[in-house]
Amino acid sequence: MKTIRGAKIDLTDYMAESEEAHKIRPASEWASMVIDALYKRSLAPAIQLGWQKCEGRFEMRKGEVTIWGGINGHGKSMLTSQVALDLCVQGERVCIASLEMKPEKTMLRMTKQASGDAMPQRDFINLMHSWTDERLWLYDHTGSIKPKTMLAVVRYAVDNFAIQHFFIDNLMKCVPGDDDYNGQKDFVNSLTSIAQETGCHIHLIAHVKKAGSEYDRPGKFDVKGSGSITDLADNLFIVFRNKRKEAVMSEKLKLKASEAEDVKAEPDCFLSLEKQRNGDFEGVFGLWFDGPSMQYVEHRGQHPRKYPVDGVAVSLEEF
Repeated sequence: MKTIRGAKIDLTDYMAESEEAHKIRPASEWASMVIDALYKRSLAPAIQLGWQKCEGRFEMRKGEVTIWGGINGHGKSMLTSQVALDLCVQGERVCIASLEMKPEKTMLRMTKQASGDAMPQRDFINLMHSWTDERLWLYDHTGSIKPKTMLAVVRYAVDNFAIQHFFIDNLMKCVPGDDDYNGQKDFVNSLTSIAQETGCHIHLIAHVKKAGSEYDRPGKFDVKGSGSITDLADNLFIVFRNKRKEAVMSEKLKLKASEAEDVKAEPDCFLSLEKQRNGDFEGVFGLWFDGPSMQYVEHRGQHPRKYPVDGVAVSLEEF
C-alpha cells in the first residue's frame, strides 16, 4: 500500500480540463472498433465485484462512473472496501480517497476483511501490506476538499500510478451542500469526462435520503442532491442494511412466529443494482454480514474467506 500525500504533490498540471481540438476526428477511424465490437470476443476476463452470484450480471468496465449510494450507517464504505480488495485480487490498480477516515483505519478494516478474522496475526498483517504494493494506493487527506482539487488528484493518480479504479468517499466532502445542484452536476459530469478520457473506472460514494420508515428500501430517486448525479453516472448501486431483520432478531419488532422466521432468513444487506447503462441486468443481490471480519458473504451461514495475499493469482471460483 502506498499513499498519495495531498499536501506534498504539485497538482498544477492536472487542474485544467483536457484540450478539445484533438477530439474532432474522421468517423472512418472507428471502423475497426465497430468490427471488433460485433465479431471479436474479448480475451480479457471481465472485472468482477467479487461475489459469484454477481458474475455475468455486472462487470467493472473501463471508463465508467459507478455511484454507491446508501443511508448513513448502512455500510457503503465497508462494502466498497471489500469491492476494492477484490479488485486488487484481480490484478487491478486501485486508489482510495477516504475523506472521512484516516489511512490507518482504512487499512485496519481492509486487513480484517482480507484475513476473514477480527484479530489477524502479525505475520498476516505484514504480508497483507506488502501484497498491496503496486495494487493499492491511498490518498492521504481527511476532510473536505475542493471539487477541482479532487478532480486533479484523480488525473494525477491515473497519470503517475496507472490507477484503474479510483474510489471517492464521499460526494458530500467534495460538494458539501445538499442543495448545491449545479455543483454536484458539474462535479459528476467532470468525473465522467475523466473516466472516459483515461479509461479509469471511478467509484463515487453518495448519501441517500431516509425513507418514511427505516425498514423501507430506497431507490435511485432517493440519492441526496441533484437528479443529475444518477443521470450522468453509468451505474448505480444502493446499499441497504436490513434494519427490519435486526429489529426482529433483537425483539424490538414483534411479528407472528412464521413471519418472524421468514424475516430472520433474509439477507443482512441488499445490494441493489438500480442502473447499468452498458449491461442488461438490474436487480437485487442478497448478502450476509460477518461482523468480526467486516466481510460480506454470499450465503446464510457461510464463513468469511481468507484472501490470497501471497502474490499468487487466484480465481474467484477458488475462494
